Amino acid sequence: MHPKPILIAGAGPVGLTLACELVRHGLPVRIVDRNPEPTDKSKALVVWPRTLELLEKTGVAHRFVESGNPWRGMSVFENKTQRLSHVTFYDLESPYPVLGLPQSVTEALLIDHLAKYGVRVERPVQVIGLKQHAGHVDVQLQHADGSHETVSTSWLPACDGARSSVRHSLGVKLEGDTVAQEFALVDCDIEGLPFYDEVISYITPLGIAAFFPIQGKQVRAFVLRDQCSPGEAPREPDLQEMQQELIRRGLDHIQLSNPVWLAAFRINERHAKSYRHGRVLLAGDAAHVHSPVGGQGMNTGMQDAFNLGWKLALIEKGILPAEPFLDSYQLERGPIGAAVVAQTSRARKVVSTRNPLLQALRNTVVSFVSSFDFVRHKIAEQAAELAVKYPKSPLNREVHPGNAAWLLGHGVHPGDRAPDGHILKAENEAHLFGLMSDTRFHLLVLSGLNPSGPDPAALECARWVNAEMHELMGVHWIGFDAHQLPGELPSAWWDEGSAIHKRYGAVEPTLYLVRPDGYVAFRSQPAARTDLQEYLEEIGLYRPVTA
Repeated sequence: MHPKPILIAGAGPVGLTLACELVRHGLPVRIVDRNPEPTDKSKALVVWPRTLELLEKTGVAHRFVESGNPWRGMSVFENKTQRLSHVTFYDLESPYPVLGLPQSVTEALLIDHLAKYGVRVERPVQVIGLKQHAGHVDVQLQHADGSHETVSTSWLPACDGARSSVRHSLGVKLEGDTVAQEFALVDCDIEGLPFYDEVISYITPLGIAAFFPIQGKQVRAFVLRDQCSPGEAPREPDLQEMQQELIRRGLDHIQLSNPVWLAAFRINERHAKSYRHGRVLLAGDAAHVHSPVGGQGMNTGMQDAFNLGWKLALIEKGILPAEPFLDSYQLERGPIGAAVVAQTSRARKVVSTRNPLLQALRNTVVSFVSSFDFVRHKIAEQAAELAVKYPKSPLNREVHPGNAAWLLGHGVHPGDRAPDGHILKAENEAHLFGLMSDTRFHLLVLSGLNPSGPDPAALECARWVNAEMHELMGVHWIGFDAHQLPGELPSAWWDEGSAIHKRYGAVEPTLYLVRPDGYVAFRSQPAARTDLQEYLEEIGLYRPVTA
């Protein structure tokens, strides 16, 4: 057992997600936050499908969907009526929608889920210092009454935001720039928008105005201000200023009323060079901050937490060694955070330019490229974070002798998200995500499209995993023929229409090993046990018994 809880600093969506993942894996946690109460503001407004797919593993995705407001797509207008671009979210390859959900609700749902495990957020409690040792971290906490407490924890995940006290205690800086631009926003009732279930952006000569659905006709409106005072904190707007900003941009058909939150902010575009500092691990805004254009911040942080959670769990349980296994957290998530900072910076510059020639060029290019279906689909996939992948992860392996299709880039690669798929068995039906929702690795054994029956090598591999590795790994036979499913395997399913085989590039018998966070770690064709066993030994997941 593990009597010493992992201490998590920060109880926003990122820290709460990590806590939910750790307790799901059976680890004790403490989670502290310097704020006396959870946020009651909407703040981050969107939960992308990839985050919901991961929340399905936690067991709360359905609560999010019940509480949220699906977004149909996003549109970019040049003026009141001329739409330059329209991207739909309905054809994304995910069982989940793009979901509008205030951050206050996201936090409430995660807090409620943690309470089922007997975990509560300790508030207001702040990290004021730390000292690292070979096998633990001593953390100094300050409580609301001014008293101090020293806590010993094996790991200290820092999920305490852009002004992270943990990161400051380490002396680690976020590298990058503070942008000399100010944005003002209001959450309020709105009349005059063409749609209330889409993100609407107007790119005007005086700058962008964007609108994000909340519920019904309650929408967030934000605009880029003309003036910025770098030496001063941004001034909070009032409703009249926000209305005037719309009128100045020629958007007098849009009327604002009944404000519930007004705020202003300045953008930082910064990220940490390393997310790991000994036994301290940075996640979310403690590791990367950027423009809100694209709505990627909270989701990127929550996916940091999912990446980190299963790795800490396997290390704490003694299944995998910390070194060098945990380094994969930085090697996988660091490039993602840096890419989000760079991409949102480019997007901000494009939408905020005041140069008339560049504005005309931008509008022409946006209109032209958006006329292609594949471009619109790619934009939606990127926004929904379904395209997040770890192509250079040290955990990736593949074996494909003579497989011309894979060499040409077909199939699902190690480091890619493992796609979902519909499967059948007798009177039952399921989907791959449902099969892989527990805390284990999962081996998909795809039979291939050979009508002569189950491949002996693939069947032998499936039996071996089921017999010797079942505590750490689920095994699922996915056959293309409903009449040739091996009855001795408890999880054997029919791939109707061979849709999964085609998506995974499994013409021949194929192995796909999927990590606990839903990314492919290993693939091989042919489906040979020796290749899989060699990989499992290499990463430390399997240790053969020696005489």
